[in-house]
Amino acid sequence: MVLARLSKNGFPVLPLTLVLAGCSGGSDNGSGGPDASKDTSTHDVSASDATGQDTGATDTGNSDTATGDTGSNDSGSSDASDGGCPPSWLMPPSVDPSIAVPSDGGGVLAHGAGSGTQNYACDVTLDGGTSWTLTGPTATLDDCTGGVLAHHFASDGGAAFPEWQAPDGTYVVGHKLAAFTPDGGAASVPWLLLQAVTTGGTGTLAQVAYVQRLDTDGGVAPAGVCEAGATQDVTYTADYYFYGP
Repeated sequence: MVLARLSKNGFPVLPLTLVLAGCSGGSDNGSGGPDASKDTSTHDVSASDATGQDTGATDTGNSDTATGDTGSNDSGSSDASDGGCPPSWLMPPSVDPSIAVPSDGGGVLAHGAGSGTQNYACDVTLDGGTSWTLTGPTATLDDCTGGVLAHHFASDGGAAFPEWQAPDGTYVVGHKLAAFTPDGGAASVPWLLLQAVTTGGTGTLAQVAYVQRLDTDGGVAPAGVCEAGATQDVTYTADYYFYGP
């Protein structure tokens, strides 16, 4: 199917057409993986689910010699680069094998500490009851200097396809491949491995192949009965790692 993507958060959006086959929508714990293609004439995306938490080190001024953008990183930068961060900021984290990046997934291009909300709406179920459904996140990812790395939100395709967009308009849309809940982590949204289904722009995020959402805190759906039509935004934090060649 062809989805029409709208502009988000007031940033310019490059045109792109995304054709998704076998997509399955879902909440933050859903899975499935569409295929997508990108048409440079239009921009059609499916969108979001995820979160952010700052566990990064302070900026020592050292340039990154591993991966990613080698340019300087200013706190108001329009690029999704971590070039001004210390090497430890771009070190691949140790994770459960179920959400590990494939061996051909490349290295860490960027790392953002995210904070914001996971947003829910109360919908009527097939049996006539009600339940909370994830509609997507609203979050900001910061680099190690506190500058904005990207904005995170649900794209037009819904919560099953999260989007991250840099200040310069460069973006990546992902689809969840796997979820993992660490011991004692049931009170927070799960850790995720996502695969990029489309990208746009010329910045770092345009090179992303995989995204990990880790170290989550909060963001789970409200407990108890809800009234149809009600909405609730639940605060959360998480770390996001972006991988690519």
